[in-house]
Amino acid sequence: MADSGAAGASATAVADGIELIRLDSTAPRIAELRAAVLRLRLAPGQRRLSGEATTTLPRADVDPNRFPFAVLRGGTPVGFGIIDLVGCLSEITPDPEHAVLLRAFYIDAGWQCQGIGRAACRALDPLVRDIAPHAREILLTVHDPNPKALRAYLAGGFEHTGRRYLGTEARPQVVLRRPVRG
Repeated sequence: MADSGAAGASATAVADGIELIRLDSTAPRIAELRAAVLRLRLAPGQRRLSGEATTTLPRADVDPNRFPFAVLRGGTPVGFGIIDLVGCLSEITPDPEHAVLLRAFYIDAGWQCQGIGRAACRALDPLVRDIAPHAREILLTVHDPNPKALRAYLAGGFEHTGRRYLGTEARPQVVLRRPVRG
């Protein structure tokens, strides 16, 4: 793990200047990163497909099974996500005890279409191993009318499971998975 300058926080350095940094620490830099991710925004058409950190970060803060993280490019916060140990896992995998759910993941509208989402997906392994050493797979659900996200997830190493998740008020979602490597 790379030294992010945030004592007590986990960071993962990856290619292309991308880092994933846990936000569930009280280290000084973490407070700055938390404030920055609250300013990140989705493109207007994406707001119905994913929750922004202004809503999802406070929920993660009170749920011991959710671990928020920032996506940084060259040290600048450009994205956000949550690793969830429970979520809808029992509904989308036969082995929820060995899986985690990637949720509320997005890249700020101004930083999209630069390969950051794909690189962040490929960089999840150390973060997931740190949070859930028992995990063998990372799962996520993506709304059918979200082809850009689907392409980024597939390019980031996820694959179709053949399952669909229908348990939300939103549209049906495709379930994707990828093994935890290393």
